Amino acid sequence: MSAYTPSFLFDFTFFYAFSGLDNTQLLFIGMMILLLELSVHTRLSKKYLLFSFPLTLFLLGGIGLRVATSPISLTYIFHYIVFSLLLLVLIVDHRLYLFIPANLDITDKKTKMELKKISLPSFGSVHPEPTTTTSKIRSTKSTFFKTFSQSLSDIKQNLTSKINKSIPQPTGATAQSSQQDVTSSYIPSEDYIEHEDEPPFVHPVERQADKIPTTKKLLSTLESRSFDHLDSKINRTKLEEQSFLDSYLTTPDQPINEPLPVDKSLIESIVQKIDESAVVITRGTVKAVNTKFSSLVNRPVSDIINHDFVNFLAPEAFFDFKSHCSQRLAGESSKSFPVVLLTKKHKKIRMKATVKPVNIHGEQVEITIFKELNT
Repeated sequence: MSAYTPSFLFDFTFFYAFSGLDNTQLLFIGMMILLLELSVHTRLSKKYLLFSFPLTLFLLGGIGLRVATSPISLTYIFHYIVFSLLLLVLIVDHRLYLFIPANLDITDKKTKMELKKISLPSFGSVHPEPTTTTSKIRSTKSTFFKTFSQSLSDIKQNLTSKINKSIPQPTGATAQSSQQDVTSSYIPSEDYIEHEDEPPFVHPVERQADKIPTTKKLLSTLESRSFDHLDSKINRTKLEEQSFLDSYLTTPDQPINEPLPVDKSLIESIVQKIDESAVVITRGTVKAVNTKFSSLVNRPVSDIINHDFVNFLAPEAFFDFKSHCSQRLAGESSKSFPVVLLTKKHKKIRMKATVKPVNIHGEQVEITIFKELNT
């Protein structure tokens, strides 16, 4: 083996571990496997990459066995380099196998060229004219001449008729000769043809002038009807949108003095005994209030009684109160709802309103109690 350098050429396979093979046989086997490895790598596809894995591992095993069984030395520097390169090839093949598509197949197949016979025309051959082009040209020419002759005949007839109208007709035998002479030789000038008696020019707007009054009258009628219909529709829409709840929440010019079902003094005494802010609301109007609610909104009792409850709410609380009233009118049980009270100094207080029914002498009165929310 010392006669061959470098020595790694004999270590591509692990057959060197057997004593029955000489250097020439080891070199031949290693070169054959290496050539197979190269031929497989020239065809890039998943199938050939699978074939390359065992060949690469075979070469890697031969070099690796020599590296593993030999001491570390610069003598085996080529073994280390080849071993590293084979590892790199194995890693690259694995990455390619994962990423290339399954239908990719780049081979070294040669494309066959098909040679077709070329027939050269002889010098004595006569090529016929293309029939399609010739027939098209002939048909176009015939159509053009027919149209042109028809136009000339129409012009001649028009000129003849106009000349016959303008010139008095002679009687007798001279009429025929004169008519033939005129039709054959006389050609009227363009000025005569242009200034012939024709109806005067009338602008299209003037032609429709008689329809203008009728159209104007029709438009005015339609306009009045459309405005009447629009006004009625607006009024109807306003009436439909003005629900009972909206009138229930609007502030009237005069307070609504609807009587309570029981004695007012009795209800006021009951409300005053409540430890928290409380009011009695009837159809959106405050009918009874205790001093705690009066001090909460910083208003005297006289400014609260017989006034709409929405006057003491912040704008953001209108929707919750309206939703509560809608549920009560619909028959749903809405016992509590959030409110934002507005004091006289425009300070906002977030509260939780709870409606508690109280039975007084057989009549049910609803008292709204306010509790401050824990924020």
